[in-house]
Amino acid sequence: DVVAAFPVDVIIVIVEHFDHADTTSLVVPKLVRILMFVRILSMIRLLRVPKLLRFWFELESMSDVQLEEVKKSFRAVLVLLMMILIWHWNTCVHYFISVMEEFPQDCWVVKEKIENTSIGEKYSYASFRAFSQMFWRSVDSPTRVDERWLAIVGMVIGNIMCFALISCAISSFGSMSATGNAYKVKINQLQSSTLFQKLPRVLRQRTTAQYKWHREKENILNVVSKQLRKDIMAERCSSLMNKGLFLTHNKEFTDAILIKLNHELFNAGDIIICQNAQPDKMFFIDCGRVLVKNEALQVELCDGDHFGEISFLFGGRQSATVSALSTCSLFSLSLQGFQEIEEEFPHVVNELR
Repeated sequence: DVVAAFPVDVIIVIVEHFDHADTTSLVVPKLVRILMFVRILSMIRLLRVPKLLRFWFELESMSDVQLEEVKKSFRAVLVLLMMILIWHWNTCVHYFISVMEEFPQDCWVVKEKIENTSIGEKYSYASFRAFSQMFWRSVDSPTRVDERWLAIVGMVIGNIMCFALISCAISSFGSMSATGNAYKVKINQLQSSTLFQKLPRVLRQRTTAQYKWHREKENILNVVSKQLRKDIMAERCSSLMNKGLFLTHNKEFTDAILIKLNHELFNAGDIIICQNAQPDKMFFIDCGRVLVKNEALQVELCDGDHFGEISFLFGGRQSATVSALSTCSLFSLSLQGFQEIEEEFPHVVNELR
């Protein structure tokens, strides 16, 4: 951001004032042309592409649950839009290089005789040239070295984007296997039920999200050995072990808790624990945010925190209501599991109390 926000425009104004240059003209002093080229540093912000992808995936999840087929084409549409954007950039760079060189006689702009035409006509010529180099072949063989390198880079990028688009299309259609079709049938059965259709849109989204999560949840922990389960859970819950009070006493006590944890998912707005309810679980937050609220306090917890342990340690009913502020991935420990751990490690539980 610091580099991209460099005040190039202010420097250009200063140079204009002292050198009496006119940046609206195509022929300007070399220093001004270099400064105008430095504006390309603002493209460093494109390194935020991962944030753009996260936004796109969130857009997929926010779409209506009955648009399953449309969701599958979202990524292909994203690649297509990126191809159009790169095509636009390539178009601008084609003309910009000729401007920087003050239109030499062997450049393509002079050959096409468009240096004094309208912006629309210039863009049309440059756009056609960029498109032909990216996806087919150049209209004519470039005579200048910089134009040849630009054509090579355009061809490479164009081919990569075409392969990406084809891969997205193959991935979308290839997912329609027998297993995928069976999964689609179950989703369609859920969405076509009378009860489901009568629900408001928000509840339909939450219901489908829960159904998908239960269908796709990995069952690897059910088939591995006890020691391997401990190692897997220790790796999976590393953030909890760095922050959670319950998982910092000794290795044996930590292993006993980890092996009894179950993974649960809650959507934003879900009530995880109700105040004055009988305790049955305590929770560790893998990722997400929750709100703990009662008459005396209101606290927001996040990754690595835990809640619901007071009723486990001292008995009685739940002392607060806990609701999910975002989609939450939680690990739960049942009351029965905690009682079994207490029988094995009574001194550690007393120390916790």
